[in-house]
Amino acid sequence: MGYSTMLMGKGFDQPRNSVNQIVDYLRQYNFQTETEIQENVFSYFRNAYGQLESNKKYADLLRRGVQKGLINRVKHKKNGSQYVYFVVPENK
Repeated sequence: MGYSTMLMGKGFDQPRNSVNQIVDYLRQYNFQTETEIQENVFSYFRNAYGQLESNKKYADLLRRGVQKGLINRVKHKKNGSQYVYFVVPENK
């Protein structure tokens, strides 16, 4: 947690964002877009007025989850330029 996050009012007691938060969310609510994940998991609204932080770190978390094989993604049928992310259910 750097100096810039301290200026934005996010103290050192804030939990760090992780891929596991995304995986846990997608286990409950599969097939979510990147925007829905960012809003519901991290309370980050990318089109909010006066948004001070970039969405790059949240997008990188998603990409890291895909690279690790924890999350999968497919192109959305209605909007071919947008992906939906999901977790494959575990076989029991």
